[in-house]
Order: sequence, then C-alpha cells, then structure tokens
Amino acid sequence: MSSGDFPVETAAVLSLVAAGFRLFVQGDPDDPESLIYVRHRGNAADLIRVYGTDQCEAVRLVHRGMTRQTEGTTPEVVSTVLGWSGLDIWGR
Repeated sequence: MSSGDFPVETAAVLSLVAAGFRLFVQGDPDDPESLIYVRHRGNAADLIRVYGTDQCEAVRLVHRGMTRQTEGTTPEVVSTVLGWSGLDIWGR
C-alpha cells in the first residue's frame, strides 16, 4: 500500500512514526485535545503537537533551549521537521 492510498495527513503521521517519533495523547484518549509526537536524538528533542489536520506546531529543543519552530498544516509541519538538519542535535 502506498502513501497515495491514505489521506495526506495520515501519510504525514505515518512518516513520523517511521522516523522514530513516539506518540502521546493529550486529554481523553477517546476524544483527545491533541496528539504529541516526540523524538529524542543526542541533546535534542523534536516535539510536534497536532491539533487537527489544519493546525499543527513543532519545536526543536537543544539543551532545553528552543532552536527551531514551525507551524501550519500537519503535512507542512511534518515535512519541515523531517527536513531539519541532524547537525545541530548535539548542541552549540
């Protein structure tokens, strides 16, 4: 089954899981307020919060300081985060 068989938002979320992100549900699991995806690498953590298909935000924290930030639709944010360089995950 190719990503063309899924809605764009589903394909984006599947690519997060494939990239090593873990899912945490915020709020009631039957009616979540948002979905939070987290990936730790080196001294960095990438966090993506999905409110719905049209609202998503993400940050990269390195040594607990925010070094990158983006927001937009879920597919846009996922594409941006997966494109962030791995070179800055060890800190500056």
